[in-house]
Amino acid sequence: MKINELQPIDQAIIKALVEHKGADRAIKGKDLSRALGIDLRTLQARIETLQVKECAICSIDNIGYFAPLTEEERTRGITKKENMAYSTLKAVMGVRTAPLDWLDKMID
Repeated sequence: MKINELQPIDQAIIKALVEHKGADRAIKGKDLSRALGIDLRTLQARIETLQVKECAICSIDNIGYFAPLTEEERTRGITKKENMAYSTLKAVMGVRTAPLDWLDKMID
């Protein structure tokens, strides 16, 4: 895939990340979204789309977004995603297995 095959906003994200290679040069999401003129949720959604397209964009809490330069940096970014996925899966399983009358049972 080439950059010109991406949507304009995705191209802008990729171009911005050129300046943020490595965790030590990460940019906070609010700063990146402000620089791109989009809201943070849109930025997060577009980055997730790019990740699916095999763009190695990582984020670490309190550090921000960056393009990893080492396997250690990539692993740190992946670990955060894995933990989020595990937490989401646990929540889904809780909702799936809850009886539909859970609220009535809880209040009685």
